[in-house]
Amino acid sequence: MFRPSLLSRRHMLAAGLAASALVAAPALAVTLATGFSAYKKETFDAALKGTKPVLVHVHADWCPTCKRQQVVFNELAKTPEFGKLVAFTVDFDMDGEFKATHNVRNQSVILVFKGGKEVARSGGVTDKAQIAALVAEAAK
Repeated sequence: MFRPSLLSRRHMLAAGLAASALVAAPALAVTLATGFSAYKKETFDAALKGTKPVLVHVHADWCPTCKRQQVVFNELAKTPEFGKLVAFTVDFDMDGEFKATHNVRNQSVILVFKGGKEVARSGGVTDKAQIAALVAEAAK
């Protein structure tokens, strides 16, 4: 008859505890830039039906490009153009339905919607002038 050793029982117990901690741990929330709301399908769909253009930043907290974009967005949030937009942050790791619906394959993507339709998309841009131009164009 096979009897597992005490050491292997300890390993099994440790592995089981680690697995249960991963399951029980809440998902990490993406940090939001100033003026951005966390993506929720219902809120986003309502904004698309509204009169203001909608800006979406597909962001991951682990992404250095996203963090640089967020710094730029925090600065641009103080501009009059930004006040003419509704802005959302989509969590790249958690919002798979958004990514599938809008054909987003990478983090650090910026999308602009007008009249319920996507009118601009930019990926990986961190230059403040380029992002400001995108925001200004969206706010028109």
